[in-house]
Amino acid sequence: MTGRRRFLAGAAAFGALAGRAAAVPPGRPVKFLFMSDTHIERDFWEHDHPVYTCWKPGNHAALVRTYAFINEDPFCRDVDFAFFCGDQLNTGYSRAQAELDAELAIWRRTLATLDVHTRSLGCDLSSFRFVSRPWTCRENLGRGQKPFDVTPPPLTSRAIAIQGNHDTGVADFHRDCAFTCGDTRFLAFFASYVGLPPPPGKKYHSTGAISDATLAFLEREMAVAAADPAIRHIVLFCHWAIAPAGRDFVHPIIDACPSNRQNDNRRRLLALCARHGCDLFINGHEHNDAWPVGRAGPLADVNGGTVTSEKGAFAVVEIHADHARFTVYDRAVAEERNGAVVYTRLPARRFVRDVPLRPRG
Repeated sequence: MTGRRRFLAGAAAFGALAGRAAAVPPGRPVKFLFMSDTHIERDFWEHDHPVYTCWKPGNHAALVRTYAFINEDPFCRDVDFAFFCGDQLNTGYSRAQAELDAELAIWRRTLATLDVHTRSLGCDLSSFRFVSRPWTCRENLGRGQKPFDVTPPPLTSRAIAIQGNHDTGVADFHRDCAFTCGDTRFLAFFASYVGLPPPPGKKYHSTGAISDATLAFLEREMAVAAADPAIRHIVLFCHWAIAPAGRDFVHPIIDACPSNRQNDNRRRLLALCARHGCDLFINGHEHNDAWPVGRAGPLADVNGGTVTSEKGAFAVVEIHADHARFTVYDRAVAEERNGAVVYTRLPARRFVRDVPLRPRG
């Protein structure tokens, strides 16, 4: 085969695959890239805080180099989609529109180097059966600023991002959404920030609250998924954890109490999961590079790491018939020396963790 014919054959094969973006290649499980808490910063304002200054060398060069590794690595690049679990930005608040806009521009620039995003732009994504609920932004408003309604954007690529507590004003990111890939239905939802009395020696303590509208969305989408005989697994994403507070889970969604105005939707959500056979929950927010697994009712809750951490920064997740496999990676680390960016560490596989699942039906 000539070079030109080989190129055209390869292009045609990719075009066919991209056109059915949610189709999973025969013989392999649903597989996706999971990242959370990139905390993209514009001016690295808190210079003694590693979370907010880790991207300073080369203006986010380490993040771009991490994306390059994902593009190049045979295991990492062979994914069906990428999921970002909140706090993509650090100051994504509508009261700070200049910072939000600047950080969002950096988010778009860096994301444009990730192949799973760019190679699916303009493709037919209808097989994802993607739905996203409109919402009203009431969080982190400026003085005199009124709540405003947001219509979520359509799905434009195989990179899907939801809001965390640091990017509540970003209309690019979804709040409550659902989509299908292979034999799995994924449900992602937003929990609003609730401040709690800090424990001794701590500056703050927080949790998330699930609104009635979000719970209604999840109930409807779970029922639809449960009625589909082709769906073997239902997986939940949220920025906040749901496993009970303890050593490995510091800021989870909690049951009804005075601080969350007696919001009891955590208990109701767990009952829905038991009814419809949902048994896996994945969260961000806590920056836990050990990726511990907790239990909440029928759910195994995997407490994901943060891309701002050098270790345990991101994972490739596979949904097998009877287990989910998390292959966790360290990210690239960069320094500036004499005006040049030097990578002191490149991404590498750190560990593999299997979480048992029970197929529906």
